[in-house]
Amino acid sequence: MIRLLVSADDFGSGPGRNRGIIEAFLHGIVTGASLLANGPAFADAVALARAHALPVGVHLNLSEGRAVSGPIAGITDGSGHFAGKGELRQRLLAGDFDAAAVATELRAQIARIRAAGLDPDHLDTHQHCLLFPALTAIVAAVAKSSGIKTLRLPLPLEPAAADPDGPLGAELALYRALAPACAATLHAAGCVTPDGLCGMPLLDRLEEEHLLRTLTDLPAGTWELMTHPGHVDRGHPFSGPERVTELAALTAPAVHAEIVRRGIALVSFCELPCAS
Repeated sequence: MIRLLVSADDFGSGPGRNRGIIEAFLHGIVTGASLLANGPAFADAVALARAHALPVGVHLNLSEGRAVSGPIAGITDGSGHFAGKGELRQRLLAGDFDAAAVATELRAQIARIRAAGLDPDHLDTHQHCLLFPALTAIVAAVAKSSGIKTLRLPLPLEPAAADPDGPLGAELALYRALAPACAATLHAAGCVTPDGLCGMPLLDRLEEEHLLRTLTDLPAGTWELMTHPGHVDRGHPFSGPERVTELAALTAPAVHAEIVRRGIALVSFCELPCAS
């Protein structure tokens, strides 16, 4: 049997992204979204999720925007602003940060989403920072204390030979190196994850043809497809025409037909075996 979670990331990052995610859920194959508690369009995303019964998880974020709980030594500046992906990774590797304050921040992000009337069905991390050993155990502990034991596992399904050249290829190599230890820590803590993440080599180029090939090649198991559909939000660095291309692919009739042809079960995180 093939189970597939189709997650739309960065819900709450902008009104165009929010609108596109809802369209991909209502008219396409998206089964849930990953919500940024500190996103600039958080309130809009919450209203849309509640109106359309969209399943949401918490997109735990330590690299973009401002912390919900206030400044974190070693992670934010004095006003609570995060330092960006590259700087976060350097600080996680160095291990010189306030781990207790990081845990407080992650719990605060979960609490903000719950306070808005939503019941998150999973946790994942922006830029896959969960994979770094200094953070993995913290996230696992927060998952246990919050009662949300389903998490994303950023382990690429595709073989390394499918990786593109350049920065994305280097990223995927890093994920493969870190993911096994991350999975061991999460599972030892009683967390539930899919078997891995598919479509990662297609970041920013998830066109209909590529998506069809991914679906055709899916093996038996429980997999997550990470997507970023949306409409363009002006001035947002990760909200260009690629988002519209993904939206078109995720809502294409041929994609739905391939799901049916292969007997792929589209599920959300709360439907994972042993998730309850």
